[in-house]
Amino acid sequence: MFGTERQRKIVELINARGAVRIGELTKAFGVSVETVRRDLLELEKQNCLRRVHGGALRIPRSGEYPDRKERSGKNQEKKAELVQYAAELVSESDILMVDCGSTAVEFAGMLRERFERLTVVTNSLDVFDALKEKESYELYLCSGFYMGRENAFYGSWVLESLERFHADKAFIFPSAVSIQYGIMDYDRELCTIQKKMMEQAGETVFLADSDKFEKSGFLKIADVKQDCVLVTDSGLEGEIWNLYRENQIRVLMGNKS
Repeated sequence: MFGTERQRKIVELINARGAVRIGELTKAFGVSVETVRRDLLELEKQNCLRRVHGGALRIPRSGEYPDRKERSGKNQEKKAELVQYAAELVSESDILMVDCGSTAVEFAGMLRERFERLTVVTNSLDVFDALKEKESYELYLCSGFYMGRENAFYGSWVLESLERFHADKAFIFPSAVSIQYGIMDYDRELCTIQKKMMEQAGETVFLADSDKFEKSGFLKIADVKQDCVLVTDSGLEGEIWNLYRENQIRVLMGNKS
């Protein structure tokens, strides 16, 4: 097989699956590791993919940013699955900071069902409403300027309120995750709140359904690096999960980590 034909097939594979690994390409095409690496380097120069340790990833596409009502009706099964995994990271009596968003509401519901004593700090009215009937919880709603499209608060008053707390864990719900571009969202004001929650917590956990992986957003919240904790659902492509693992990025997906 000529090199150009092999490279075309590599691009087809990566566009279909989101990721390819060097080992599988050497077996598929019967060529050496060095040949595959040269192919990937050439394809990266052509802006067809992005190389990472152990393989390559599809160039992240820009994710969608529908309003809160539209997001709340999407990917319900995936959200229900991933919040179960995330709840495994919570212990009774933890102090938590919880971001806003449709997945945050699913997560709050899971907390309500599984834990009797928690302290929860949030800027989300939806999260607050999901937990307010739990009398054994301590709830703190950080308010400021009201953002109707997200049913949440933002601004300097929220930031000042968050500075009064230190949480065991912050749970953040981004719109896109990419090894190349980082953990991303769209709203400038809410990104500022997310970053402050991360500063005020001992550990940060990012929850994103599998459709958000290897997508790009507008504003970077954080780098994807070795101390990240990412939680997703079982729909994440195996090749993407393997490449994240090979790059020592922790992705929790059920009993896989």
